[in-house]
Amino acid sequence: MPDANLRHHLRHASSALHQQLDTSLGELTTKLDYSRYVQKTHCFRFALERALLSADSVDWQVDPISDLAAEDLADLEVTSLPHANVPVREWTRSSYLGALYVLEGSSLGARLLFRRAEALGMTMDFGARHLAHLAADHQRWRNFVEILETIPVEQHETALDGVLDVFRFALSIYREPAHECA
Repeated sequence: MPDANLRHHLRHASSALHQQLDTSLGELTTKLDYSRYVQKTHCFRFALERALLSADSVDWQVDPISDLAAEDLADLEVTSLPHANVPVREWTRSSYLGALYVLEGSSLGARLLFRRAEALGMTMDFGARHLAHLAADHQRWRNFVEILETIPVEQHETALDGVLDVFRFALSIYREPAHECA
C-alpha cells in the first residue's frame, strides 16, 4: 500500500538511486572535478528540461538552468558534451511532477555544491551561475511540495516512475567516464 505522504514515499523508494547519484558526483574538490560536473549537469539538464518543457502541465513549470550551465562551461573554457536523449515517455501529470521532484529537490543539494564551488573560486557571476540560481529560491521547494502532495494516492506509483526514470537518466550521464576538460 502506498504511503499517504507522497514526498516520504518518493524519498524512501528512490534513496538508493539518489545515493548512487551523490556518489557519482564526487567531492568536487578540484577545478577539473568541478568542470566535469558542470559538463555532465549541462548535458543532463539540457536534455531533461527540453523533454519536460514539451509536456503539458498547468501545475508547475520547469525552472531551466541549462543555459546558465552553458555560461558556466564558457567561463571554465570547457566544451559541452554531446546531447543526450531522454528515454521517450508520455508524461502524465503524476509522472511529470515525479520528474520535477528530482529537479526541484536538487535545489537543496545545490546549496552545498555552491559552497564547494565557491571554495574553488567560482561565484554567482562566474562558473557557478546554475548553482547560485538553484540555491537562491528557498520558497520554491516548499511551494512545489504543496502541489506534489495533491497527487491522489492511487497515482503515487506513477509519480515514483517519473522519479526513478529521472534518477536513472541522470546516472547514465554522471556515471560516464570523465571527458578531458582541460
